[in-house]
Amino acid sequence: MPLVGFLIKAGASRQDAEDSAQNAFVALAKSWRDVGHPNPWLRKTAFRMWLKLVHRIRPDELTDQIPERAEGDHGDDVTQKLALVQLLRRLPPLQRTVMAFDIDGCTPSETAEALDVPAANVRQNLRRARARLERLLDEDEGGQR
Repeated sequence: MPLVGFLIKAGASRQDAEDSAQNAFVALAKSWRDVGHPNPWLRKTAFRMWLKLVHRIRPDELTDQIPERAEGDHGDDVTQKLALVQLLRRLPPLQRTVMAFDIDGCTPSETAEALDVPAANVRQNLRRARARLERLLDEDEGGQR
């Protein structure tokens, strides 16, 4: 489920996230002997599979779907997760993506490798995303932070 959650934070719908994660696990099973570090490999592969799945959709259309409630989650935990996903979806696509990798515990170098961009770009987008998230939180709380 963490892989599905990562994809949802990156902007995928629940169904697309589940499909992409499942396809990544199938690919991992076929390539198991060649994969040195399965967790980063799965994240990168699932993310790329999701991008292929939605390549015909404009990035701004990806944020139109609201995630479904996860089974087994309750109360404040669900509310916080939904609030986080909705807040992330207010970021530009690249900032949202690098934040999803960051929240999932990836280093900027790992994120850069997965996205095929320089690590400096990832770090810059992380700084911008964090600053924007802080402004969004201030706006949502009426500047009472």
